[in-house]
Amino acid sequence: MKKSFYSPLILGLFSTLIFSCTETDPIVPEPNLAVVEDEFKINSAFEDLDFLTLDVLQRSGLGLRTQSTADLCANASVTHNQNSKKITVDFGTGCTSPNGVIRKGKILLSYTGSNFLFPGTSIITTFEGYEVNGLIIQGTRTITNAGIDLINSKVSLNVKIENGSITWPDNSKVTYNSTQNRQVTLAATGYEASVTGSATGKSRKGIDYTATVTEPLIIKEDCARKGIYIPSLGVLAFSYQGVAVSVHYGFGTCDKVVEIRYPGGAKEITLD
Repeated sequence: MKKSFYSPLILGLFSTLIFSCTETDPIVPEPNLAVVEDEFKINSAFEDLDFLTLDVLQRSGLGLRTQSTADLCANASVTHNQNSKKITVDFGTGCTSPNGVIRKGKILLSYTGSNFLFPGTSIITTFEGYEVNGLIIQGTRTITNAGIDLINSKVSLNVKIENGSITWPDNSKVTYNSTQNRQVTLAATGYEASVTGSATGKSRKGIDYTATVTEPLIIKEDCARKGIYIPSLGVLAFSYQGVAVSVHYGFGTCDKVVEIRYPGGAKEITLD
């Protein structure tokens, strides 16, 4: 019988070399991005609301002159009660706007002061059966004028959403609370808002999350007039289930393309 010259130590080293050559780095799976997708819907719905609110204020003589009228359908009614300082925007049982947005129900605005350009003036928005493209919008949104820079035509707005929610036709729901500051620059070509702040919420799948603006989100009136209510620049960072995800919005152009970055990868998507 021939004696083997391969000791256990040599065999062990040989095995290690084989596995070292054949093993590959583990593939990091893509995280659940449903939370991020829900946030896109929330932001779009409330940016649409902001655009409508600015237009209604202008029509009612309460300041913040913008470039053009908002995306209101022809049979939407705006009622202004100056004594009670309340404005009602009523879309009735449903109507389609020039940009193809289907809205129904009422937006209820109550305000303080006589002109929103005065610091300290606030506007509180609530809803009555309000829907946008089949999504039910609820909650209380408060916008307060935190200061004005007349030389540079800038207004600082503090924006808070409390008990916000969006409900889908299948009865799934996102809940949402946020605190923001918006530096709004007014110009002959329209407004531009630089947004900072943070939000907390629970996704349609019941996942708790936080979202924080790490680079100011830039929102332009020109984009909103085209029905594009997402930022054209900026970064929004999410944290949920121990994962960090960031959304990078464009390069200052009016489009719906964003890049989502997560541990181990990134993907570019076009929003609806």
